[in-house]
Amino acid sequence: MQTNQTKALEATGSVAVEVTPQNFMQEVMQASMQLPVLLYFTASWCGPCKQFGPLLEKVVTETKGRIKLAKVDVDKNPQIAQQFRIQSVPMVYILLQGQPLDAFSGAVPESQLKQMVAQLLSATPEGQEVIHSLEEAKKLLQAGEPEAALQHFEALLQADPNNIEALAGAAAALVALAQLDEAEALIKAVPEASQKLESVQSVKAALKLARSAPGRDVMLQLNAKLAKDANDHAARFELAQALFASGQQEEGITELLFIVGRDKAWNEGAARAKLLEFFEALGHTHPLTMQGRRKLSSLIF
Repeated sequence: MQTNQTKALEATGSVAVEVTPQNFMQEVMQASMQLPVLLYFTASWCGPCKQFGPLLEKVVTETKGRIKLAKVDVDKNPQIAQQFRIQSVPMVYILLQGQPLDAFSGAVPESQLKQMVAQLLSATPEGQEVIHSLEEAKKLLQAGEPEAALQHFEALLQADPNNIEALAGAAAALVALAQLDEAEALIKAVPEASQKLESVQSVKAALKLARSAPGRDVMLQLNAKLAKDANDHAARFELAQALFASGQQEEGITELLFIVGRDKAWNEGAARAKLLEFFEALGHTHPLTMQGRRKLSSLIF
C-alpha cells in the first residue's frame, strides 16, 4: 500500500506533501497522531528555501517513512501561515500527536538536520518514550516547575549525553533557577553544528536577558514609581525585565504590552523589541509566546 509521501513523490517528484486548508487536518494533524510531521513553511521568492527545501527532503527521505514532510507555501495558504504566526521563511514546525513539539527557522545545515531527525525517530518504543519524556519535561518548565523539569532533563541526559534537546532543556531550567553560570556552561557544551537550534538559541536569549535585567531588589522601587505615575514607561520597562528574569514571564510580557498599548513608538519601539527578545527566550511554541504575539498584533494593527 502506498503512503501519501510515496504518492507525492510519484506525482510531483517531491517527497513533501503539499498542504492546503482543505487537507491540513488529514495531512498534518491526523498524520501527527501516528508519526512526527515536519511542517515546512516556504515561498517561491525565498532564496534560502531553494537550497534548504531539497536538503530537508533528502534527510526526510532517509528516514524511510518514519517522519512525514508537509510543505506550506505561505503565499498560497496565508490562513495556515497566520495560524502559526509565520514571520519569515524557511520555518519548520515539528508536530507530534497534534501538538507543536518544537520549531526552528532558517536554512540550517545538513548535520544539524540529521541530528534533530535522529532524536525524533520514534519507530521503537524507546524512541517514543524519549519524545514523551522531553515533552513532559518541557511542560513542567512551562508550568513554572524548573526543579522537576531539570530532574527529567538530567535523566534523559544520563541515558543519552548527546541529546541536544535535553541539554538545552536542562540549561533552560537552570536559567529559571537563577543558576546562570551552570546554564552557560551547559549551553557552551552544545556542538557548533547544533548552536542554531531554536531550543539552544532560546536559552542564549534567556541568559542574555537574565544577566542584563535589574535585580529583584529594585522591584519595590519601580512599583513605587509606577504607583505615582502609571505612564513612567522607563520604570515599567525595567520592571518588565526584572519580572521576566525572576520567572514571572507572563507578568513581564504584560508590562511591556501596556507600554506598547499606551505609546507604540516609545523609546524608538524599545518595548516591542524587548517583547521579541522575550518571545525568543521562551521559544516559538511556548503558550505565552503565542498568546503574547496575538496581543501584540492586536495592539499594532
